[in-house]
Amino acid sequence: MAAQAQQQMGALRSKIRMTLHTYQATRLWHGRGVESGKPQIIGMRQMLAMIGKIQRDAAQDDPYADYWLIQIEDKLRENRQYLNNQLHLAEKRLAQLPDQLTVEENLSQQPFTTPIYTGGQLGWLAIRQLIDYDRLVRQVLLAGHIAQMSRNAEHNILRGVHRKMHGLVDFPKRYPGYSGITRDDLAANNARARQAIEKRGELPEDVAQGKRRSKYAPPIRKTSPNAKAATVPDATRDEAEAAPDTPTTGSANTPSETNTEDPLDQDLPNG
Repeated sequence: MAAQAQQQMGALRSKIRMTLHTYQATRLWHGRGVESGKPQIIGMRQMLAMIGKIQRDAAQDDPYADYWLIQIEDKLRENRQYLNNQLHLAEKRLAQLPDQLTVEENLSQQPFTTPIYTGGQLGWLAIRQLIDYDRLVRQVLLAGHIAQMSRNAEHNILRGVHRKMHGLVDFPKRYPGYSGITRDDLAANNARARQAIEKRGELPEDVAQGKRRSKYAPPIRKTSPNAKAATVPDATRDEAEAAPDTPTTGSANTPSETNTEDPLDQDLPNG
């Protein structure tokens, strides 16, 4: 009876929506399409689709995709530390107001709200940083409005954090795509593996052997030898509303630094 009830149960689903209050954060979410007549700028929507593709490739035991997940995690960690520092400085400025002066949080009268689907846990970490970016912009604009910082300081902070966030969103664009090999190919040093190494460069030994993976990497699904060159499975529901992948070029063997600190989950409290 219990087994029958279990078979009848549907998959768990949760509707998740995100609200942004600033033009800067909303623009970073959308990016800029080619229809504008200007060069395309990748937005976080497209970034999530790219991360989803890399995750699916890594699940096929593609060591190059696994290495890219490590590098994206490192990039998120670096960005999180920068955001936390800037949020702390902005909140410190606002905390210097006298007790007799009450300043409420500045919120948009018509905020942007959208459902969100991500390419996995790394995508969710990126979303949390976008939300904190939105909060930081609001705090800096408010601090400038009530003369808690100069116009030059306000401009420099907003310009600096925009560059950081754009660098984060743009980073996965260099992913060259599914390599077509697995770690078994590397171990066998077969023709497929040698061709991938010639094209993309050598991988760190611990990554090639599967000893080092992103802590958010998906479980590896082993396939039969005849299925190695098969196309990657279709996107899951998480990528249903994401934009198509943008054709890119680049090396999969971009240097990646190992960080000893782990501030990825150290979001500062709201408000």
